[in-house]
Amino acid sequence: MLIQNVTPDKFATLRDNLLSTHQAEITGTLSGTITSHGVTANYRYDPDALSLTVDVIHHPFFIPVSAIEHQLRDAVMAA
Repeated sequence: MLIQNVTPDKFATLRDNLLSTHQAEITGTLSGTITSHGVTANYRYDPDALSLTVDVIHHPFFIPVSAIEHQLRDAVMAA
């Protein structure tokens, strides 16, 4: 999933929100892994292109990837 127009401030706010609200474990600074509630995703943030790429690599069978992507998009918009 590619999300455009993610400013550095928005990315920082998103990281903080994922850490505090979703008790996510995040490795790396501009790229790494996000783990929360049985979901694991790789991410890569490009501050020059203002883009965030997130690839869900594991999730519980009862949570569709589309729901995870929707929640991430909402979190970026709220940041």
